[in-house]
Amino acid sequence: MKRLFLFLCFLSISGLDQDAYLNAASSRPNIVLVMADDLGWGDIGYHGGEAPTPNLDRVSAAGLRFNRFYAQPICTPTRTALMTGRYPWRSGMASGVVLNHLSYGLPIDEVTLADVLKSAGYKNYLVGKWHLGHSQPAYLPTERGFDYHYGLYTAIDHFTHTWQGGHDWHRNRQPVYEEGYATDLLGDDAVRIIHEHDYDSGPMFLYHAMFAVHPWMQSTEDYMAPFSDEANEERRGLLGLVSAMDYQFGRMIDALKAEGQLDNTIVFFLSDNGGPVNHQASNGKLRGTKGTYYEGGVRVPAFAYWPGRIAAGETSEALAYVADLFATSAALAGAELPQDRMIDGLDLSPVLFGQTDTSFRREIVFMLEDSERLRRGAIIHWPWKMRRTALEGQHWVYELFNLEIDPNEAGNAHRLGQLKPEIVSWLSARLDMLAVDAPKAYWRPGDGNPPSGWQADAIIGPDQ
Repeated sequence: MKRLFLFLCFLSISGLDQDAYLNAASSRPNIVLVMADDLGWGDIGYHGGEAPTPNLDRVSAAGLRFNRFYAQPICTPTRTALMTGRYPWRSGMASGVVLNHLSYGLPIDEVTLADVLKSAGYKNYLVGKWHLGHSQPAYLPTERGFDYHYGLYTAIDHFTHTWQGGHDWHRNRQPVYEEGYATDLLGDDAVRIIHEHDYDSGPMFLYHAMFAVHPWMQSTEDYMAPFSDEANEERRGLLGLVSAMDYQFGRMIDALKAEGQLDNTIVFFLSDNGGPVNHQASNGKLRGTKGTYYEGGVRVPAFAYWPGRIAAGETSEALAYVADLFATSAALAGAELPQDRMIDGLDLSPVLFGQTDTSFRREIVFMLEDSERLRRGAIIHWPWKMRRTALEGQHWVYELFNLEIDPNEAGNAHRLGQLKPEIVSWLSARLDMLAVDAPKAYWRPGDGNPPSGWQADAIIGPDQ
């Protein structure tokens, strides 16, 4: 009640529609969260993408598009932030991805979004990619608050469902051997869940973590047919993946409508990071690529849709971060946030229901790392963005941007840092203060290479 009272005070000051918020907070909506994999800023239709995305364009136009939504530059850190509502560096999960041969995972003492929603009476489904640990059962989604999981733990060939010599296609911890294109199989299962969930028993949380458009550039001839004039086969495969992703998203919306659940469902869509330009993805005018802290690596397409609750045709300039979906979902579900830890995510309800001021969130701290060979940090404190790196034994190298003036980071970042030493010093001091509480990262340089003689037996099987 205290949180609701404080928020109502905010509503009276901001002019936010109190009825819209109260109706949303009392309805316990279904929550459908769709995360694309490696979708670049410039590869979605409404940002000028080459592959048509009619379903994403149509639904986002009927909802709220975010112009400044941020994730992490690679997938495991983004999924950590989403599942915990916390910066991934707080749990040592910000520095790499959990590959097949790696044994670490999201620390067991972290409370997940699925845990929080289950406490509010939700049934939780994960269809797609997990990437938060698989080497022991305790790391798996069905042990982290999800009632059901179908899909993959790490990465796969889109057709054979294997990678690095290991089979990685599962349903509730049991390996599944079946033929089919991963995006279609996952889409079929997400649609099935929407049709079969017992809505009378309570709402659902459906997290569809797509593997499209992950850059193996594999698609079917049907999806690639419209792009027969594309000479670059890798680019053609990516365009096919974008089309497959859009088609399956549209099927989910149609299924919600058929079940009469569209008006009682909030749909979130986002990419887990920017597109890898070395694999033919496009980030439009944004500088950089997947794996970097430039805008092209961390600023992602995102929107929210809820007919009758979220105003259509708006674009928010509010600074938003993937961890905010944790706090937002909990608020809409009427669930309590964990009280024994720092939650970095903010409730986006003021933005969703009418407040679009960029002062909603001022800061995002992307990275704090101090390893034996590399120190680095990245932070936005609006309108400033700073990156700093230092190799072993060397001094910090700083890059500074003013995103309000230079949103695409086209300017000379080193020169601006020299002109604004007081800003660099202040942001560095902010990172230094936070770094005191940051644990060592689980990822270490060289972890990307499986050890000699390694066999792909780390993916959980039926005997585990």
